Amino acid sequence: MMCMLCLKVQPVGPNCQTPSCNGLSMAKYYCNICKFFDDERTVYHCPFCNLCRLGKGLGVDFFHCMKCNCCLGMKLTEHKCREKGLETNCPICCDFLFTSSAAVRALPCGHFMHSACFQAYTCSHYTCPICCKSLGDMAVYFGMLDALLAAEELPEEYRDRCQDILCNDCERKGRSQFHWLYHKCGSCGSYNTRVIKTDTADCSTPN
Repeated sequence: MMCMLCLKVQPVGPNCQTPSCNGLSMAKYYCNICKFFDDERTVYHCPFCNLCRLGKGLGVDFFHCMKCNCCLGMKLTEHKCREKGLETNCPICCDFLFTSSAAVRALPCGHFMHSACFQAYTCSHYTCPICCKSLGDMAVYFGMLDALLAAEELPEEYRDRCQDILCNDCERKGRSQFHWLYHKCGSCGSYNTRVIKTDTADCSTPN
């Protein structure tokens, strides 16, 4: 490294070794393992990740999950573990999550994405972009769909048609009355479903 005061090139360390600099500190934070300097942010070194991360430290505002093999905020002490869950790209911006300095959010399904990406994504989506499970409690939204469908009258030629569906939330197959957009799961009540087959048979007929 080069000291910007005396301009002497010297081995990397927390202080300048030149006598004229009188032990000048190179930065507020220095990691002897990563050889990393920082003057502006609060940084700590995680021995399990083997790199420096933003934060006050393990046991203060972060903890290391040994199964996920990553540092997570203390609020995520109870989370769905996914082995090496952060060793992948953010599904929205494609930045590598494990070494990213941006805040990361854990989804209920166990996947991860940047907190900022989550805020932007959920403005128009409510399902995980990887596994398609709902990202939260959708009871209010699904209740609105119940009311919408109850007030809607289908054309006569579609009233007796059925569709076989697969629920993304409970992963069960079922049968729902025909609709162009919304299909309710008979097992868990979710509308987070996909059509796998359209049938012209009467809905009252068993599968």
